[in-house]
Amino acid sequence: MTKEEIDKTIKILIGAKKSGQFRAFWTTFDESVNLMAAGEVVIQSMWSPAVHPPCGAGIPCYYGTAQRRLPRVGELHRADAPSHRAQARCRLRVPQLVSVGWQGGFIAKQGYYSSVPETARKFMTEDEWGFWYDGKDAKSDIKDPYGTLMEKAGQKRDGGAFWERMGKVPAGTP
Repeated sequence: MTKEEIDKTIKILIGAKKSGQFRAFWTTFDESVNLMAAGEVVIQSMWSPAVHPPCGAGIPCYYGTAQRRLPRVGELHRADAPSHRAQARCRLRVPQLVSVGWQGGFIAKQGYYSSVPETARKFMTEDEWGFWYDGKDAKSDIKDPYGTLMEKAGQKRDGGAFWERMGKVPAGTP
């Protein structure tokens, strides 16, 4: 974003805060879960694994997906993977930070995305890949890397396939 775009965004956000649009800002995974689980917020930005504890407690929690190519302020969109441009920068400058291979598979099983999905796939079952990346119904229970239930068999990941969601992220998004 340019300085002018940042200034305009901040001005909009300050106006929204003054009109009571924000309950709180969270800084940890647990804070985001607690705000949703306590019913203190009804909409927020959350990391993918943070959605599962409220759901497990019977609190309906799901992702909203942008309906237009360029989301407006206040719309939700899940896109945990860097853009192609950002991936290229990472590969060139800090290749050890790119989530590939075993690490990519490990984070994918928590709902995040690998920067190079095809290398993460080798460390996932076909069912895990189908659920997390292809938006398919889970054939069996989906568990995180620690064995904790994430989704029961028959469930589908909110938002559909990774490839469809990434198609809604504006080109050039860093």
